[in-house]
Amino acid sequence: MPMTTDEFKLIAAGLQTAYPWANLFPTGEAMTIWFKKLRDIPYEVMSAVVNRWIDTKSSPPSIADLRAEANVVVNGLPPTWADGWEQVQKAIGRYGYMQREAAIASMDEVTGETVRRMGWQLICESENVDALRANFRMVYETMSRRVQEGRMISSGTQQKLEAVRIPQIADLSETLKMPKPGETHTD
Repeated sequence: MPMTTDEFKLIAAGLQTAYPWANLFPTGEAMTIWFKKLRDIPYEVMSAVVNRWIDTKSSPPSIADLRAEANVVVNGLPPTWADGWEQVQKAIGRYGYMQREAAIASMDEVTGETVRRMGWQLICESENVDALRANFRMVYETMSRRVQEGRMISSGTQQKLEAVRIPQIADLSETLKMPKPGETHTD
C-alpha cells in the first residue's frame, strides 16, 4: 500500500531531526517533490530504510539513495556475477549444448539474459574460459545495473518515460521511413 501524506510527514520529520543542517525540505514544493518520488514505497519499508540510514550514515540521503535502499529491503541484495557464472557452469553440466532453452530457464533473470546476449553455443564451446568469464562478468554487470536501476524508478516516472518514448519511436520511424511498432513494411 502506498505511503500516505501523513506517513511521509513522519519520515520527513525523522530526516529533518537527524540531519538538521541539511535543510532537506526548504520549501513546501521540495516536500511535495520528495513525497511524489517516494509515495509508491510502503510506509513500513520506508520507515525501516530511513531508520537504518540514520543509524549508519552521517550524511543525509537523496531520493535516489532511499529508493535504492528500499529496493534492497524489498528484493534483497542482487546476486553477483560470480553467482551467475556458477549458474552457467551448473547449466552446462546439467543441460549441455543441445538444451539451450532449458538451461536458460534454470537461471535467474540477469544470468539468463546475459547468456542470451553472449550466445549459449559460444559459452558451451569456448576453450578460453578466462576470457569467457571476463566477458561474462562485463555483460552481467551491465545487465544487473540496468535491472537494479529499473527497479528503483518510481511507477509514475516509468509511465512518463513510456509516454515520451513511444511517440519518439513513431516520429523516428516516420523520419526514417520505417514501419511503426506493430506495422509491417509494404515496399
